Amino acid sequence: MAIKREIAEKLMSEKGTLIGSSFSVIPDGYLGLVDNAAGRQLAVVCGEKSEANNAWKGAEFEPAADNKKIKMGLFPLNPNNAALIRRLVSWAAPSSCGVNGISVAFSDWLGVVNSQLPNLFARKQIKPVLTDFTPEFSAALQRNFLEAMDTATWSVLSSGYKGGWAANATGLKTEEEIVKALLYGYSGIGVDCSDKIDRSIEGLSTEETEKRFGELDRDFKEAIDKSYLDAEFQVGDVKIKFEEKALHRMVLEFGQAIMFLQNMYKDYLDDTPWDLDFEVDLSRSDKPLTPQEHYFLANELKRAAVKFDTLCVNASIFEQEMKENLAYHAGIAKAFDYRMSFADAALAFDDLAAVAKNVNYRVNFKLTHVLWLAALQTVAKTDAALLKQMAERAGLAVPSAEDLTFEREAGIAFVNAYDKILGKEEGKEILPVKEAVEKEKGLYEENLAAIVNGFIRML
Repeated sequence: MAIKREIAEKLMSEKGTLIGSSFSVIPDGYLGLVDNAAGRQLAVVCGEKSEANNAWKGAEFEPAADNKKIKMGLFPLNPNNAALIRRLVSWAAPSSCGVNGISVAFSDWLGVVNSQLPNLFARKQIKPVLTDFTPEFSAALQRNFLEAMDTATWSVLSSGYKGGWAANATGLKTEEEIVKALLYGYSGIGVDCSDKIDRSIEGLSTEETEKRFGELDRDFKEAIDKSYLDAEFQVGDVKIKFEEKALHRMVLEFGQAIMFLQNMYKDYLDDTPWDLDFEVDLSRSDKPLTPQEHYFLANELKRAAVKFDTLCVNASIFEQEMKENLAYHAGIAKAFDYRMSFADAALAFDDLAAVAKNVNYRVNFKLTHVLWLAALQTVAKTDAALLKQMAERAGLAVPSAEDLTFEREAGIAFVNAYDKILGKEEGKEILPVKEAVEKEKGLYEENLAAIVNGFIRML
């Protein structure tokens, strides 16, 4: 029996205020979010024989008063039900970004469901990455990757945003972390190979470097020299040349990282049943890549049949290199068909539009601290006592609301102190920052919209 939409809407509205933007068709029924005295709940209306009846968890279905063949249930916003949402409502599931266009990524630390953020990107040629989560964030905040994914899912469902969004699990270093992120349905996987780069090679003399290189397999050494020496490589409007000694150092310095990336890709990412973005993550390295190192890394991964979609570097560390050799780096990314991705972009770049233009509008900007900055501004405007406690935890002076921007030192200091403010410290209670922000949700969303729209206007 097909259930009429108006009947489903009526049944849901009897249980609370139906959030119209969340109302969605599912197999043999409908679902939507409702607000009532118990808070926000998920309402599901389906036929009595629907296969989905037993999948929803946390409550039981009851027959509708006027039609016993229709089942109605109110369910909590738990992980099981969020996973079902992603499976049954296509636009509420994350999707890959691919290698073209502009995307901006946010890191969710508080877990505040936000129905306004997705819609800021409606009719914009910018794809939002609504969670960009790392093991570092997870350990500091005691929030796991599934919680971050679920918060984004409920945010999208409540917003009704159908323009497409992504979810990145990045900074991953172990097979276990990669497998978990895949199981949770992340649309992007960033493998961190920063600590696989052997920086000790830079301290060796030329003689020591050549000795180490000479110990490698002869056929391999000959192939490397033949591939890179006495040749020029055209990338965009510029050419790249390699010097013998510098090339040999690169082989020793980046060899382990390349092998690690190759193994992780072949074992876990090469043949997934859904489109997936693979990010080579160098954002935790304090080493800016030279054009030659960038080309060597990209070329060797290509030779190993590793297909990646973004190369992530730390914007603050890479800033000077970008200014001096931007044409080279943009040309390399275009030649090997991937996008550049910049961690902490909000702290490093004054003009995102200029950066986007210079990398051929194929870029991901990680606006890592934006959600947190909006939360800080909200607390500063509404709860002076809590702000003082937060400042004490961070070892910083109490700021004014006007100080909490990316342009002021106090703002930068506070966004970087998120782990001290939000983390669990032995013998101390967790500060109720999330509760304070949720209490002032309207103001929080206003603050966030102002910050995000500022970046969108740039682009």
